[in-house]
Amino acid sequence: MTLGLKDLYYAICTETDGVESYDTPKKMAEAMTADLSVKTADGSLYADDTLSESVTEFASGTLKLGVKDLTPEVLAELLGQAVDKNKVVWAGKEDEPPYVAVGFRAKKTGGKYRYVWLLKAKFKVPSEKYETKGESIKFNTPDIEADFTTRKKDGLWKADFVGTETDTAATTWFTEVPEKAEALQKA
Repeated sequence: MTLGLKDLYYAICTETDGVESYDTPKKMAEAMTADLSVKTADGSLYADDTLSESVTEFASGTLKLGVKDLTPEVLAELLGQAVDKNKVVWAGKEDEPPYVAVGFRAKKTGGKYRYVWLLKAKFKVPSEKYETKGESIKFNTPDIEADFTTRKKDGLWKADFVGTETDTAATTWFTEVPEKAEALQKA
């Protein structure tokens, strides 16, 4: 069970010779919602009139973020758009969004947080809504969606950790995208 959502970060992912690396994480926006859905590929093999083998693998995923606001500069970086010397953002048909890692944390009971990094995501151009002011105040906040996949170098798609802010993994969670430690434990 989680009780909140905060500290939404992204890091540009670059690939050289099939190996992904990340720039220093940057604050994306103030987070409101994060809806994560995963698609799996399933296969079943029947033999002797019964299920003999069953395999389920990660195929892809979608992340839909509700944020307070996205600055034009952050949105431009996430979507591969150009920013000129006057800080005007230019969107064009040739824009190519880069792969990014997306990280955040959600508060849990007992002073702990759930820390998450999606390791290779690509954002889509969000829909925009504008509305005139009426008799009551209504906030229009953006949603932005990304598809995520596995990394080429190791097939990983997510880093997930539950702990306190003073745990080793938590102290660097938003200063660098985490990499797998030497000893991997299977759950």
